[in-house]
Amino acid sequence: MVRIFSVLVFAIWLTSSAIAQNDVEISETEFLISDTVRSARTNQLAAERVLFATDQAIDAASFILSSVRVDRLIHVELKRLASRIPGVRAIIVIGPDGRLLHDSYKFPTVSLDLSDRTYFRVAIATDELVIGSPVVGRTSGSSFVPVVKRIGDYTFVAVTAPYALVELQSECGDCWSVALQEKGDIVAMFPPDSTFLHDLVERMSPQMRANGSQVVRYRHSVFSVVWRKSPDFPIVSVSIRGLPDTASVDIDVN
Repeated sequence: MVRIFSVLVFAIWLTSSAIAQNDVEISETEFLISDTVRSARTNQLAAERVLFATDQAIDAASFILSSVRVDRLIHVELKRLASRIPGVRAIIVIGPDGRLLHDSYKFPTVSLDLSDRTYFRVAIATDELVIGSPVVGRTSGSSFVPVVKRIGDYTFVAVTAPYALVELQSECGDCWSVALQEKGDIVAMFPPDSTFLHDLVERMSPQMRANGSQVVRYRHSVFSVVWRKSPDFPIVSVSIRGLPDTASVDIDVN
């Protein structure tokens, strides 16, 4: 009788332990998902801070060009404006024919024809701020994201470090931050060396047209994916975090 009672107690203990362990896993997963939501908001704010400052600086640069006639003074003022924007290396000004007119990074300005640059061709067709695809500078050899706006005959370009548009989340080893153009193309990703996550984002980007979130299974892993579309700028901020394999999945994107 005692033996039967002991077996029964042991069975109840095992069941209770399993339930408790499951509750712990659910609680951990819920925390990780909510933390991804928080990270996405922080990611969005990081991008908007840079874009708002850039938009204001370009408006100021336009005023400078309309009121100052000395190239060296224009260079000095553009350099001052660029130094106040987080992650912006330089502000350049392109004429209506695509020729580089002013460069806050270097004086005298190097003679360059930028009329073939996609960001230039897109910007001259709109008066809105444009976030171009990453390109490599022809004189610097460094990759940058062109944040562009046409005002009158001039096209202003903020030469922006890609990582300025995302929250780095450097304290998390299983997190990724991504910035997308409105059409879904990746502008920046940190950490950058993840083809795996690059493919995941490309598969999901068509549905990232407004704020949203999903728990997804991709290959053999589970991720919390949260995205936020800026109401003021043409950018979508995405945060991704790895979850336990036992997490409930909304969609399999394999």
